[in-house]
Amino acid sequence: MSGPVYIRHASVKDAAQIAVLSEELGYPTTVKDTISNLTAIDKSNYDVAYVAVAGELVVGWIHVLYSIRLESGPFCEIGGLVVSKTVQGKGIGKLLVEKAIKWVAERNIQKLRVRSNVIREGAHAFYLKNGFHEQKQQKVFEYLLPEV
Repeated sequence: MSGPVYIRHASVKDAAQIAVLSEELGYPTTVKDTISNLTAIDKSNYDVAYVAVAGELVVGWIHVLYSIRLESGPFCEIGGLVVSKTVQGKGIGKLLVEKAIKWVAERNIQKLRVRSNVIREGAHAFYLKNGFHEQKQQKVFEYLLPEV
């Protein structure tokens, strides 16, 4: 890792590096799809994406979104967080979470949630170490509509 790490808004110029990190997280995607997703997030009043940059290299990213539930009210959620395996354990994830917390606080929201696959024990330890508390376990079901 060269130079200090700083956090900034993600840009479509970061799409190739974000796609590589997404694959590292286990979500293979194309640069084209990443650009499309970044563009939608950038236009949204309810989403934000930040990157952690060392030198010219994106070494991590976080996506945060606002949500509201009829039964439990508003909250924000980390939609995704990844730090390159080459720099994990250097505080970059913590910097990204701190930036997310600031974004949430600016919206006067009191809850920041994150969902994590049950097999990601390292991620669970990271979140617990950084002030999150386990609330519940659940299953995720998905219904795929045919492409138009």
